[in-house]
Amino acid sequence: MTMPDDFELLVIGGGPAGLSAALVAARARRRVLLVDGCEPRNAAAPAVHTFVTRDGVLPAEFRHIARAQLQAYPTVTIVDGEVTTITGTSPEFRVTLADGRSAGARVVLLATGLVDILPGVPGLRERWGRGVHHCPYCDGYEHRDQPWGVLADEPTVFDFALFLRGWTPSVTLFTMGAAPQGEAVTTLERAGVIIETAAIARIIASDAHHLDAVELEGGRQVPIESLWLRPAQRQRGLTAGLGLAVDDDGAICRDEHGETPTPGIFVAGDLAAGAAQQALQAAADGARVAMTINHRLIVDDGLMQGR
Repeated sequence: MTMPDDFELLVIGGGPAGLSAALVAARARRRVLLVDGCEPRNAAAPAVHTFVTRDGVLPAEFRHIARAQLQAYPTVTIVDGEVTTITGTSPEFRVTLADGRSAGARVVLLATGLVDILPGVPGLRERWGRGVHHCPYCDGYEHRDQPWGVLADEPTVFDFALFLRGWTPSVTLFTMGAAPQGEAVTTLERAGVIIETAAIARIIASDAHHLDAVELEGGRQVPIESLWLRPAQRQRGLTAGLGLAVDDDGAICRDEHGETPTPGIFVAGDLAAGAAQQALQAAADGARVAMTINHRLIVDDGLMQGR
């Protein structure tokens, strides 16, 4: 597929943040190129939740609806592909895709999301999004009042087990060998959280969306219906290779407008510092940043006309 060469806004990422940003820019009559790598972070999720009017929709259906709405705007071009390089400076960026296609843009918005780094527990990756989860606001209601497990191998994550008691009174904390100490033990036990320090050997599941148990090293099985964790995360290859500053959590630093220290490169959604990792909030963040970008373009156009 060929594509026009000259755009005002290049959006990289076809998740909620990128789709929302493209819609805002389209309605501001901007020439938009949306490049979708087709590897959504929530692909394994059973549904999108807490997104008003879209609660329970499949992630693939969400993207299908959004893309269909964007295609109604003649200034929007959507291509599936992987962006390999971004060169140049604002307002003359150049983007190249893996298949050799290229295009120019005045402003770049990165909305590629993050990559979850899952623990190497046998059976866990296969159950990601189907009994193994990270966001109780997204998936907790479907597992309410059932026995939950929390995989937390660092003391900084122990309090996650306390938080999850808002959805169920039955929580077991699996510390993978780490041992809570002192006041942490007292707080957890007072809240009714069971502490298991033995490492998890494998996940046991016979149902499509629920677990049966985890098996600990030594063979003992602990019945749980779901397992929750806060996985480590990393940037995707493109964003990691741009040399943008990141915070202590690995998120790309940006100012209050969504712009990075590199002029003309903005970020929105999960990959950005200060962004909440949820579909609704990612979409809102994408819209907010797109409005800022449009305002910037209007101002720049006015300055150019005044010369």
